[in-house]
Amino acid sequence: MTTESAGPIIQRADEDYFRGRCDDAIMLLTDFIARTPGHEGAVIRVAELLIDSEKHARALEFLKLVHAVEDNQRAFYLCGICEEALGDFETAERIADRIIAQKGRDPYALALKARIAAGYHQTVAAEQLLTEAITSDPECGMAWYGLAGLRRQQDDAHAHFELTQKAFRRLPESREIALAFHESSLSVQREAEAETAFREALCGRRMNRRLRFLLIDLLLRQAKYAEAMGAIESAIIDFGLEEGILGAALKIRKNLGPLRISMELKRGGSVSLCIIAKNEKEHLARCLNSAKPIVDEIIVVDTGSTDETKDIATAFGAVVFDFEWADDFSKARNFALSKASGDWILVLDADEVISVTDHGAFRHILAESQDDTAAYRIRTRNYTYQVNTVGFQRNRGEYPEEHGIGWFPSDKVRLFTNDPRIRFEYPVHELVEPSLESLKSMIRDCPVVVHHYGTLKAVKTFEKSNRYRDLGRKKLRKNIKNCKALKELAIQSAQLGNHAEAIELWRRLVKLQPPSAEAYLNMGAAYFSLAKYDEAVSCSEVALRLEPSLKEAALNMAFSMLLTGRVGEAKTNLERILGEHPDYIAAQFLLCIAHVCLQETAQAEIIFGKLRGLPIGDYIGESFLEISRRFLSASKPDYARRALEAARYFGCASPEIIAILENRQAAA
Repeated sequence: MTTESAGPIIQRADEDYFRGRCDDAIMLLTDFIARTPGHEGAVIRVAELLIDSEKHARALEFLKLVHAVEDNQRAFYLCGICEEALGDFETAERIADRIIAQKGRDPYALALKARIAAGYHQTVAAEQLLTEAITSDPECGMAWYGLAGLRRQQDDAHAHFELTQKAFRRLPESREIALAFHESSLSVQREAEAETAFREALCGRRMNRRLRFLLIDLLLRQAKYAEAMGAIESAIIDFGLEEGILGAALKIRKNLGPLRISMELKRGGSVSLCIIAKNEKEHLARCLNSAKPIVDEIIVVDTGSTDETKDIATAFGAVVFDFEWADDFSKARNFALSKASGDWILVLDADEVISVTDHGAFRHILAESQDDTAAYRIRTRNYTYQVNTVGFQRNRGEYPEEHGIGWFPSDKVRLFTNDPRIRFEYPVHELVEPSLESLKSMIRDCPVVVHHYGTLKAVKTFEKSNRYRDLGRKKLRKNIKNCKALKELAIQSAQLGNHAEAIELWRRLVKLQPPSAEAYLNMGAAYFSLAKYDEAVSCSEVALRLEPSLKEAALNMAFSMLLTGRVGEAKTNLERILGEHPDYIAAQFLLCIAHVCLQETAQAEIIFGKLRGLPIGDYIGESFLEISRRFLSASKPDYARRALEAARYFGCASPEIIAILENRQAAA
């Protein structure tokens, strides 16, 4: 691997290290060095991180891997640091002298010699060397830190503070210096100055866990509880629920109390955030943190959590209520609404966030609203890795909150005035729209976007779909001709893999109301999942007759044609889809496969080059493996083989693909 290719590895290791995942950082670099013997940049960086962790003996072992270490000044200097720390002053001094002989009066070599002199209790010599180092380079943080150490030996606490501050401003990422500066500020009671220095150090180093936690400690020691609380909340978001942090947060929150709606009039009115949750420790902190700047009160109704959900909610300033689950989402939602005291209500789920970039638009809507009863429909971006989801749109970097490779939309009322007449209906897929319709309230569209991440977690989505399906069956039993309930249950059945049941439910729906493109689209998808590709083509054709612009139906039809051997027709349809939707990733991939099946290598290679640069490029080899399995299930072994060989040709073959091809070659 080239020197340039090590850059991303070193960067990832640095990110892990300063986030507090020290072992992960060392392991990442160690694995890279094992795969790339002689890569001196990675060796030096792992040694630096080990030295910062005061693991000098292990750092020295790595530095021995550097070829001609005496000719590599950085590596040689680090060897001297390790030898001094391990007590071999003679070897360390020889290294410092060698560097000075090669480079002249190098400030870091002088600082190393001063450290050795201090170890021999030669204070005057150490001071002279450090003064010379600073004169040579005023930015030499190690020299300032060396002087600070001498002042500490002289019991001059204030001078020690001033000098460690100078060292810290030059080397804020040094563990030894940061801890010494923090400790020094406490001993001379100059926490406010240290706070300023730590805030400055964090500019551009926001993800440095050590600096963040030392700043929190300084804030607490100054009784700046509100600022400390904000810093802890931010740390929970960035570093997770580390040991002790939630307990500390709860203690501070007890002192501050929950968020309270101010008695002062607020332009646009006050807002209550209402959430129902159960075992949402993975997401809840991020949700609350995203909404806190635009709400005045947080109501969290817990329906039976066994994890830290309630404590997280409390720490972030929520008022938490317990509610016994009764198989009815509306009841839980309405209980939350009954506890809200704001002029407005915003409804979110625990696995959703609102981007800071939309906060201004949110405030503007409230300020401009003149209606006594107002409601706003908000679009939800449901993030996913499934490119063939209905309504799928690729991420384009519009929001920093984007995840997965794209999203599909869903719209519903989430923001409305706090009116006891506005309540949720339906035990599952609960909505306030029916009550708004009965009040003849106008529902306006809102430019704010909700970002939903629950769809990225396959296991959790499966469990949620299972629960929704059970509730949906209860809802349908009350009225077997309820079209809405039929549709919801069909969707949940498909998500749980019960495709035959889903088809039967969609057919029942078609009999009750005029044929819909949505019904035939979903029936086609269900037949596809059952490997009944001819039926999938037929249903997709009906969906397209009803709604020609439905690209998902067109894709399903083309994919099914491909699997039934109608490759030419599939290719034509895929080219037509891409003519209308050039960024449709799934269609691009299938067209690449169609070219592969037709042995049109040049055309396939052009499309693959485009795909490799997209987010899907990191795991596109799995897509070749999956479609090969599809071809085998459809009794198209030649196409299956060509797909695997294409993956190897394009350089994206997984170990499993390589093994399959090698086994076939051996068998032949």
